[in-house]
Amino acid sequence: MAEEYDIFISYRRYEDAERSKENISKAGRLSEVFLRKGYKVFFDQNERTAKALKEKILPAVRRSRCFLLFLTESCLERCKSEGDWVRQEIETAIEAGKKIVPVTLDNAIEQWPAGLPESLKYLSDNGGIDITNIHNDTSYQSDIDGLINDVIGLPQERGKGAEVHIETDYDCHVLRFKQELMLARRDEDNVVYLRRGKHRLVFEAEGCREVKKKEDVEIPDADYSTFVDVKLSEEVKKKLEQMEIERQEKEKREREEREREKRERDAWDEFEVKGVKFKMVKVEGGTFMMGATEEQGTDAFDREKPVHQVTLSDYYIGETVVTQELWKAVMGNNPSKFTGDNERSVEMVSWEEAQEFIEKLNRETGREFRLPTEAEWEYAARGGNKSQGYKYSGSDNLDEVAWYRVNSGDKTHPVKEKKSNEIGLYDMSGNVWEWCQDWFGKYSRDAQLNPQGSFKGAYRVARGGSWFHDARFCRVSYRGDCAQMLHYFNLGFRLVMSL
Repeated sequence: MAEEYDIFISYRRYEDAERSKENISKAGRLSEVFLRKGYKVFFDQNERTAKALKEKILPAVRRSRCFLLFLTESCLERCKSEGDWVRQEIETAIEAGKKIVPVTLDNAIEQWPAGLPESLKYLSDNGGIDITNIHNDTSYQSDIDGLINDVIGLPQERGKGAEVHIETDYDCHVLRFKQELMLARRDEDNVVYLRRGKHRLVFEAEGCREVKKKEDVEIPDADYSTFVDVKLSEEVKKKLEQMEIERQEKEKREREEREREKRERDAWDEFEVKGVKFKMVKVEGGTFMMGATEEQGTDAFDREKPVHQVTLSDYYIGETVVTQELWKAVMGNNPSKFTGDNERSVEMVSWEEAQEFIEKLNRETGREFRLPTEAEWEYAARGGNKSQGYKYSGSDNLDEVAWYRVNSGDKTHPVKEKKSNEIGLYDMSGNVWEWCQDWFGKYSRDAQLNPQGSFKGAYRVARGGSWFHDARFCRVSYRGDCAQMLHYFNLGFRLVMSL
């Protein structure tokens, strides 16, 4: 098979985008050095698909004279995996009998890791070269010449050619055969080495690849310098200017949209419906252990087990349960048993009636309120990412934070009379049970992301305990259940809103 490239440059991509970008930049500068000296280089920056690996990259390895393995920190560790791209490139080069040269820019070949496959082990005895000073104008020339002559074994000159000086009035990428040679800067002496023959150079405007200019350059047998003057026509200049204006306007619109969204998010903490205000508290998402965790002790029931990991996104939750005042503003009636104070929780409300209330509230406000999932309720009750690991919501002393059988006087109480929890939520233990969106079902041991509960069931989840119940039922992990059409004088609900 005819060799189309003098050098194939192999380098490592990483999951970390910034780390990959730095690696591509370093390997790209090495490629540029060879291109400037007239060598044909295969250096891929874009292809990431298995199809490209099979149909483009590995064939290029076979069609290259020399295989440069560009080493960076931990580059070879991932070669232990059979499907690794760098490993496949190396093994293809070995199979094709290519000269393999490890190269580093960080002063020393990395430590060869233990556990490499047999097909790669010989590389640790293959030596290599360090070209740390390759970009130091005063010392890199001897390094790169040594790399070319002594290690790679390529001839120093690839035939008569010339230095091509590129003068341009705009920053542009210089390409030949779709291979980028350099980035030419305006008002600088940009130099690229081309072998003798005819070349078609393509100049693409930096930042807007739609703007292109083509120049044909012919290099005769004798060494000499030639100049290419890349100027823009007035029409192209206007197009570039218009594109720059459009880019700035787009950035301005995007910036204004981000600022608007931020203002809206900041305003989401307080709402008003027909003169009645209510507050929502932002809950920063995070990961927590849900269920009968250690602090719940022997009070925990089997329905709270197994403990399992849950990760939630950000959301907003009501500072308090829905009060009778807010219910009346939206629905125009008051179904509660314990009346006489508008700041008491609404109760005697079924799950289905809570959904009807939310539908009307959303029409009034233009928002999308809903009931909390069981996981959202428990995470918020525990104090979110500020949790202190309390047994009840906000304290290990239930009297501090809740109205329950011992202290309630057999009735509900106005909201916010007790201490809030770690993120400013009131009455999540005691006072009234709170409907959740989920069907009641058994817990899974699996870690979950934003769980929605069971797909079906006979009962809906209720959480938090009430004025009528003992302390054991007011814990943050206790799970109640209730038929969704029923009404109780100790059952209300709290709102949630997604970001």
